[in-house]
Amino acid sequence: MKKTIISLLITVIILVGLVLRIGPVLEQRDYWYDEAFTGILVKQSWGEMNQMIFEDVHPPLYYWLVKPWASLFDYTSFGIRSFSLVMGLLTIFSIYWIGRKMFNERVGLLAALITAVSPFAIQYSQEARMYSLFGLLMIWATWFFYRALKYNERQDWIWWGIFGGLSFYTHYLSLFFFIIFFWTAVIYEYLFHKKVFHKAILGTKKFWVGTGVISLFFVSWLPYFVPHIMGGNLGWIGVSYLSDIPKTLQIFLFGHPLGAGGIPLANEFEYFFDSSSAGLLALVAIIVLFVIAWKKKIKREEFFLLGALSFGTLLFLIVLSHFNLKLYVSRYFMPAAVMIYLLIAGMTVMMSKKVWMWLVVFVVFILLIVTLKPITYNSQWYKISQLIKNEEIKSDYVVVASPFDYTTMRYYISDEKLKYYNTSNPQEDFSGWVVVGNENRLQTINEIEILKDYIIIDKTCNWEGLNLIEVAVVEDLKICQNKNNRQLIGRNKR
Repeated sequence: MKKTIISLLITVIILVGLVLRIGPVLEQRDYWYDEAFTGILVKQSWGEMNQMIFEDVHPPLYYWLVKPWASLFDYTSFGIRSFSLVMGLLTIFSIYWIGRKMFNERVGLLAALITAVSPFAIQYSQEARMYSLFGLLMIWATWFFYRALKYNERQDWIWWGIFGGLSFYTHYLSLFFFIIFFWTAVIYEYLFHKKVFHKAILGTKKFWVGTGVISLFFVSWLPYFVPHIMGGNLGWIGVSYLSDIPKTLQIFLFGHPLGAGGIPLANEFEYFFDSSSAGLLALVAIIVLFVIAWKKKIKREEFFLLGALSFGTLLFLIVLSHFNLKLYVSRYFMPAAVMIYLLIAGMTVMMSKKVWMWLVVFVVFILLIVTLKPITYNSQWYKISQLIKNEEIKSDYVVVASPFDYTTMRYYISDEKLKYYNTSNPQEDFSGWVVVGNENRLQTINEIEILKDYIIIDKTCNWEGLNLIEVAVVEDLKICQNKNNRQLIGRNKR
């Protein structure tokens, strides 16, 4: 293809990615707990933010980068989330560039197209979390790792170390990717450079230079990393099984419900497919194409590398979960998703020289996305916060019914007037939750009554011991207040 046509195509692809990522969702979709955590942190001063990071369980790079960016937009939801949007657009271009260098122009374009329209990639380009940045950094680490294995140049190993170190400063799951990087290098040397296994496992001197760079990042953060790991609460993550791989692949391709914590199911289809069947078909197709490519000696090194680093990491975390190290969460694997987009594009294009083949694959992918059930999101907390800020609903205090709701609302309004009463366990201790704490916790109904001028936001106004009346409904949340406070009721009634 001519350079002008290629430049036009990649520009169009990036613009498509931008159109699919921008819109009201960036501002109006409710912050769920993790996003609210980000919003609360970056609103603090640098010193206060760093102290909160040190007390939390996440590395700092994402917060250090998003804070100055979000400050340009006065820390609005759009301002904070748009940082991930920019990282997502950079990922589209990066995967194109890496795809054309690793394979050819068509592979790069198809990989960029898949990344541009994938609901999973779109979703995490719209979230105030580190996953979009994590995917971008790790795909560049993968590129320099590929070059280093192929040519064994010191600068490539160093750049792999730099991007690997930055990935560690972004998300701790990078440590498990590093283990797979190591074993991928060992097997690569054994298979493609015909090294004896015990020599391959020792690596090259230049490999250890790159590893040393990563180690510098690790050691510099070690005083904070250890308490983060010791204090991390991962009890909500369950044991994983091989059956989770097609489910995860389906999420990578078709996304999952917005704002879903934990380990969600994939977005639902209108027809034919359940939460894993489309992923299972995609997995079978990848395995079949890999076997065919291997037998025909088509891009063995590239397919092996991408397959080992992506699916190898998924398998590794499944094994670890059976030894009580449970970390298998789809969003943690954003780098694996990006590698799989490139792997699918590479296999599709390299297995057939006919343009129509990869066009058919992409059209089928688009048709499947179109047949997804509508992807919805809630704006109830956002809308309520606007009512409070505009003084359409007035009160001295706002009481919510859980620490999660408290965190979400704390991003939107001042925590000076915000309280929470944990209805599931009023005496539960939240002193270890960095953005929750016990300072604004109410433990008894009497403590709520003492507030006098308050509203309660919950799915019901039937709170035992309180004489509440519903004064407004926003989506599935009700705004309630003391029935005897007639003056406030009259002021708020809509």
